[in-house]
Amino acid sequence: EGEQKPRAWLRTDAAEGYGVFSPDGRWVAYFSTETGWPEIYVQGFPEIRGKWVVSQGGGMRPKWRADGKELYWATPGGELMAAPIDLQPQVVRVGKPEVLFRLPTRERSNSGVEFEPARDGRRFLTLDPVGEPRDPPMVVVLHWAAGLGK
Repeated sequence: EGEQKPRAWLRTDAAEGYGVFSPDGRWVAYFSTETGWPEIYVQGFPEIRGKWVVSQGGGMRPKWRADGKELYWATPGGELMAAPIDLQPQVVRVGKPEVLFRLPTRERSNSGVEFEPARDGRRFLTLDPVGEPRDPPMVVVLHWAAGLGK
């Protein structure tokens, strides 16, 4: 209602990203490097009320189950993790994270690990690289100056 101006919701010196709203729109899950390592956090929205660490051992690309009762993320090592989440009006209760499976990844991929959970969290859509990654062959020419005509 009325005139609204954009404002920063979160501003720190750390790298943050991949923010996703909970299904009820009252919480945001995101990654931050504030500890020096990417971890998954949940904070209230639109007002910041508390901050809870969800991941243990790193995390990127958080995604909510459609009912908001579970959060998924990828570890730096390529595992898909899940943790039960209990969203209360002022508090988030995070259950013990568990490894679901290893995500198919390709080394040196710019896109990292991609996945999308089904609404019920029982299936996941992932990108599965086709074939082996290949670097172009390196060619070293020795005594190249001798090949230049005199």
